[in-house]
This record gives sequence, C-alpha cells and structure tokens, in this order.
Amino acid sequence: MPRPVTLYGEFTATGNRKVRCAVSLTERDLIVQRLTSAPVGRSKAVLSLRDCVGCRAYRPHDNEDRAAHLSAYFYPLKRRRMSSGASRQRVEQCFRLAALQDPRANLDEAEKWARAVRERCGRNRLLADGECPCQFSRPCRMMLLVNPQSGQGQALTLYNNHIQRMLNEAGVPHTLVITERQNHARELVREADLSAWDAVVIMSGDGLLYEVVNGLLERPDWEEAIRTPLGILPGGSGNALAASIHHYSG
Repeated sequence: MPRPVTLYGEFTATGNRKVRCAVSLTERDLIVQRLTSAPVGRSKAVLSLRDCVGCRAYRPHDNEDRAAHLSAYFYPLKRRRMSSGASRQRVEQCFRLAALQDPRANLDEAEKWARAVRERCGRNRLLADGECPCQFSRPCRMMLLVNPQSGQGQALTLYNNHIQRMLNEAGVPHTLVITERQNHARELVREADLSAWDAVVIMSGDGLLYEVVNGLLERPDWEEAIRTPLGILPGGSGNALAASIHHYSG
C-alpha cells in the first residue's frame, strides 16, 4: 500500500530550468517524478530517508533571482562496478522554487520542505536504531582529531575531500584538531572541557585512538570521561582496529 504523502510540490531542477519535477514527501521516502520528458535518465526516483544525511534551503548569490533552492543529500548503498561488494554513494537532489514573486516567501517554502525532510530523516534513523522518535535533540557537537601524517597524508586528504562536506551536509558542527606531535591528542583530551562536545571522533590509524583512550583514563573524572562516545574514521595504512570494531559491532 502506498504511504500517504505529507508534502507535495512541483519544482524545476536547479541545474536545468527546463526540467520540471513533481516532488512528494512521505514518512519514509522522497519521491521525485520528472514531469518533463527527457531522452535519457530515469523519470522517477524513490529515495529512502534512512539514507538522507541532511537537507537545506538557501538563496542564490544572484540578488535578481527571486527563487530559493532546496538540496537534499543521500548516501544509498549501491553495488560497486566490477565488484560483488557495495558501498555508499553520494546522491544530491537539488530543486529551484520560484512559484511566488516574493523571494522571502519562496525561501520560507524551501525552509518548510527542508525542516520536514530533516525531521523525517531523524525519525527514520531513531526507528532503525530501536529508539523513540518522539523527541529531537540538537545537532551533535563533535571534536574531530586528524593525524596529518597518518596513511602518508591520507587522513587529512579524506577530511578535506569527503568528510568535511558530509558533516556540513548533515549540519553537524565540529571542531577540527590537526595533531602536531606524538601524544598531542592524549594531552588535549586529558585537559579539555569535554562538556563542549557530544562525541570525539578520531581520523587516523590505530595509534591516535590509543592516545585518546589513555588521555581520558588519566583525567581526574575518568569514570565519567570514558563514557564519552568515540568514533573512528579509518585514515591509516592498515586500519586493523577500525576494521575489527566494525566487524564485531555488526
């Protein structure tokens, strides 16, 4: 049975104003139906909100343009080419809203859509984790520690080329710390006011995680500090520890 549509609108594609789309939002999906005939490409796309990391509304830099824009970011799991495995691949849906003469009204409409998409994304993620979706918290504040020497410079390159964009798309505020020497991360988390962040994420090989754990255990409030959520983004050469955690966490 089709799920009820909670929002519906007809917009043009941001990159091509000749392409007009009917956009429907349900509790689980964003459905994009192309109304303009085209010789190539699919005419309909159903995007699961479980794969959506963020959505934003914004005005273009051109002040003469009354339109507002709506962008939604998805990372669905897709099969790799020439491989039996699968990986998450970025899909961006961008729309131009210009039905009204008032630029502010167009932006208000785009923001209404962005809020609705984000709320449903949050509900779907909570339901997938078995949690109650009745309340939404503020965005997670994150300290991100990057070792620029890890993986022959791979960690910092991954942050600049991929991770920073993904965090911005998801609306996750983060403090980037690039470690400068051995035990820098250990000293930092040992002295830091951890209440400023909800999580500490390490982007490096295995060594930086050991530094962070040791730094937390050396704090006077270590029993509370060690409860700080830790994340690992593999950026080293082997990444054995990150692979093991991923395997055993299912």
